Amino acid sequence: MQKEKYVQDLRQALTDTNSSVTYSFSLTPSPPNCSSTITLAYEKVQKDISFRLGSVSLNVVPEPAEAVRGLLTHSLERGNTLERHNQALDEENQRLRQEQQRITAELKRYAAGKEALEAELYSRFVLVLNEKKAKIRSLQETVTDLQEARSSEGKKKGNSGKLDQTADQEEAAEEDEYGGSTDEEPGEEQTNPALAQPTQDSFTPSPLDDSLNDITDVAPCRKRRLRHLGAPEAEVKRPHPQTSQKKRLVLQT
Repeated sequence: MQKEKYVQDLRQALTDTNSSVTYSFSLTPSPPNCSSTITLAYEKVQKDISFRLGSVSLNVVPEPAEAVRGLLTHSLERGNTLERHNQALDEENQRLRQEQQRITAELKRYAAGKEALEAELYSRFVLVLNEKKAKIRSLQETVTDLQEARSSEGKKKGNSGKLDQTADQEEAAEEDEYGGSTDEEPGEEQTNPALAQPTQDSFTPSPLDDSLNDITDVAPCRKRRLRHLGAPEAEVKRPHPQTSQKKRLVLQT
């Protein structure tokens, strides 16, 4: 048997009265020819088997009153010592209980402060988040407005470019039409049978012919000048090719 196990069984046999294990004690007197001693033996009983834990010899005390007094004194001193120890343990338990209560109150206060701080931080975060959302929304609206303005400006520029292009095309068409009409005069004169045989007078310069030539030469320049200036003045009427031909025929005849 191990030493720790033996000490535990011996302590239970001598001190513990509420143990589930059964212990037996026996007093055996000494033989008559020996000194007056008595043997105290103690055993551990388990399933009808007893294990002897030990024995001690008890001698006769000449003064039993002193022995009893010593036992009582030792018991009282031991009781006082244990009582003081229990009182110290009670004080320690009371101190630990108060410390526990203080720590619990501190923890509750910290928890309440933490919850209040979290609520405040959450409210501030919500305010900041709403401000950021409003700012982002305003920036998005500004960007949308700028994009619409740029697109409208681009459309206006495209329309103005188209208008300028169409105006240039109309001016070029008018110039081509006027130039074609002036260029057709000698062709019509060549196709006219009355003018097929020119006379000697047609080759001689005439002041009337010079005036007619001045009119036909000045009219395009004047029209170009008026078109470039853009003034709302009366346009110079074009001389019709037939009227010019009639005038030339009259002069030739």
